[in-house]
Formats: sequence, structure tokens, C-alpha cells
Amino acid sequence: MSIDSVPQACPQCQRPTVLVSRTWGRQWVHVGTWRPQCGVPSWAIRMAGHRPRPPA
Repeated sequence: MSIDSVPQACPQCQRPTVLVSRTWGRQWVHVGTWRPQCGVPSWAIRMAGHRPRPPA
């Protein structure tokens, strides 16, 4: 995967996106998640719910 553009705001959510080249073609993806979809990925929501408990 190579990045082919400078970051630009997503027209839907305003988060930064970049155009990337993959073996099967080019696609706009969100910086940080590297997904084309807006919003927080489901794995990040699950991880946020599994925080270690503070010592008693």
C-alpha cells in the first residue's frame, strides 16, 4: 500500500483521508483506521470496553 495524496477532509465526517494504491486498485481511506468507512471501527469499540481494573 502506498499513499498517493496529501490528507484531505472526508466530505461526510471531516476526518482526514488519503488516496492509497493497493494491488487491486486505488481507494480513499481514513487516516489512522485505513478504512473507507466513516466512524470508529467495531474492534476499537470492543477494545475500549476491556479496560484493566485499577488496583483495589
